[in-house]
Amino acid sequence: MIRRLLILIAAIFAVALPAAAQGTKSDKPYFVAKEVYQLFVIGDSLAAGLWSGVSRQIENDDRISLNGRYKEDSGLSRPEYYDWNGALPKILASNKIDIAIVMIGSNDAQAIRDGQARYAFDTPEWRQAYVKQVDRLMASLKAAGAAVYWMEMPPMQAAKYDGAMKVISSIHEQRAQAAGIRFIATRADLSDKGKYAESGFDPAGEFVRMRSRDGVHFLREGNNKLASLVMAAINADIDTAVAAEPAEPTEPPPETAVNQTPPGSGLTGAEILAHAKGDFAGPLPTPADPAMAQLAKTTKPGTDAARLFGRGEAVTVKPGRFDDVSTAQ
Repeated sequence: MIRRLLILIAAIFAVALPAAAQGTKSDKPYFVAKEVYQLFVIGDSLAAGLWSGVSRQIENDDRISLNGRYKEDSGLSRPEYYDWNGALPKILASNKIDIAIVMIGSNDAQAIRDGQARYAFDTPEWRQAYVKQVDRLMASLKAAGAAVYWMEMPPMQAAKYDGAMKVISSIHEQRAQAAGIRFIATRADLSDKGKYAESGFDPAGEFVRMRSRDGVHFLREGNNKLASLVMAAINADIDTAVAAEPAEPTEPPPETAVNQTPPGSGLTGAEILAHAKGDFAGPLPTPADPAMAQLAKTTKPGTDAARLFGRGEAVTVKPGRFDDVSTAQ
């Protein structure tokens, strides 16, 4: 009985822990809100197609300015051919990058040279050397203030090559998680039940051919689909950043000095304020008191008498007049 109870408790924890882990996802914005975001695409020949797809995705979006840099046949396993980590400081010096989309790895399933040593693909030594290259690129982009979106390698037609891309992507995903950057999954949306598919549904819902005859690259429609995956994540983060912005302070209404009702007017302070936009603007209100109302009828508009009997306001005493007591002994 006790053993069954322990097994039941263990099963409950096994289900509850993943749910708790998902619940810890932070709603903190990935970046701060801006009027215009400088978006930059980095990577190999797949990144070139992605760049074109993104440009079409943001065609009518004034919030995003797009630029990029790609190098065919490049990657992170052969810096002797093209050193991305060596080139990145110059790229960052000449470009302000708010958002970086990185798509690199299609050429990385090959040996890494380290001085006289040569590490075969997917050996422990190779993994260690490759992780250093990946981490360095991620760290440089983050240090420059860029919000990084790292693309998963899509399915490939050749089975052996596709298996290598899964290895590459698993490393990218692990390092992206460690670095706290976005990892954009592509395989599920660009495959047919986990297998390579040359056709699929585009962002508009049309079933079209997406992949090139080489089984690696994308056609226009495929690049549009690839771009839609990363732009959906970016647009969601933009919405979160905008929602997190503090509300604009509102000006409090000006305080009025009309807090009391003048004697004999029969009006509240607010009513007088509504009538008296100017000194004698518009018709005078009729006093509630009958005697004051009768006197008000005999006054000439604009005079002290009208001010006294119509609004109940004190009359300004003119110097030297009989009621001037300012000089009285």
